[in-house]
Amino acid sequence: MRVVELVADVVAAGCAAALLWRWGVARVWAGMVGVLVLVLAALVGTGGTVALVGAVLAVVVLLVRWRGTAGERRGSVGRAAGWTCAAAVVPALLQPAWWPVPVVLAVVALAARRAAPPRAQADDVDRATLDGFAARHGWPRLAPVAIVIAAYREADGIGPVLQGLPRELLGLAVDVVVVDDGSADGTGEAAEASGRAHVLHCPTNRGQGAALRLGYRFAREHGARYVITTDADGQYDVADMPRVLAPVVAGEADFVTGSRVIGHQETFDRVRRLGVHVFAWTVTVLTGRRITDTSFGLRAMRADLTAAVTLDQPQYQSSELLIGMLAHGARVTEVPATMRLRGAGTTKKGTNWVYGRRYAGVVWGTWWREYVGRAAQNAPALRVEERRAEPVAAR
Repeated sequence: MRVVELVADVVAAGCAAALLWRWGVARVWAGMVGVLVLVLAALVGTGGTVALVGAVLAVVVLLVRWRGTAGERRGSVGRAAGWTCAAAVVPALLQPAWWPVPVVLAVVALAARRAAPPRAQADDVDRATLDGFAARHGWPRLAPVAIVIAAYREADGIGPVLQGLPRELLGLAVDVVVVDDGSADGTGEAAEASGRAHVLHCPTNRGQGAALRLGYRFAREHGARYVITTDADGQYDVADMPRVLAPVVAGEADFVTGSRVIGHQETFDRVRRLGVHVFAWTVTVLTGRRITDTSFGLRAMRADLTAAVTLDQPQYQSSELLIGMLAHGARVTEVPATMRLRGAGTTKKGTNWVYGRRYAGVVWGTWWREYVGRAAQNAPALRVEERRAEPVAAR
């Protein structure tokens, strides 16, 4: 038994030293910390040592990660290490014989790394949709700002929503891109009849995430520098768009999302309200960046960044995009914004239970992929395929 305890002490000391070294601490100082852990092990025993190591590392991360850019330079390894070591404290205190649990978690933290840069994404539906658009309309060059909207069965409400969108934001011309996600109710036709949007007609329904991914691609390939997303149901206030876009245009942020938590929301669904806070807290803990709203649909970003993250989720895409941006080092900012009640149509996200269960799966799955494992290299629709708009005059 003494041999097992000795091995546990050595592993705990090695994990402590390795984690500090990966955070950027000089190797000699990291080694001294490892020796100190071994000395403490002789005094307080294995269980106490592991708990102490976990507590100390968790405190260090808490002190480091909230220092803004200085903390961000530590990378995802430090954030993952702090979270896993903090989680290891409880079992280590409850039962010293559980020492393998925190050790395994620490090893996972050591293995954490930033996701490898993914490739541009496209699939057969994307290709057919883009080819169909080119056959009808050629290859127009978009304005600097593109508002991208994914629409499915929104024929009754999309016309007024499009007519209410601005033609200029912050002195920049604005174009609108609507991706009709296989609607059978005439949504695409209603969008075209408004005369306000470039409309992509997908032959099949794949989900909001896939539709937005195609819209991002269309925007960046056709010359847009900035992308704004909003919904087709009028839930997001157009007056918030300048506030969301301004930090990106000014070069102060790469990705800006509105937040109903620090802004305003009109929903009366207490379960959904609670879910917003729960998922925001979860993403904050997992990534080490304070986030108040992970699912707000009004966002602005640099167009080129939409090709720098892996987007595989067909439906619950907001958290995948947000976590992917954080994992790839994008400067992410939240601004106050308003979420209204739906102007028309019904939600396509299912009941609260279904929505919460699936959304939680996306949050944890994306975090694991981006912060712990490698970026999916063989995920659906991962192919190098970028096309550029013809150099026609900008609007």
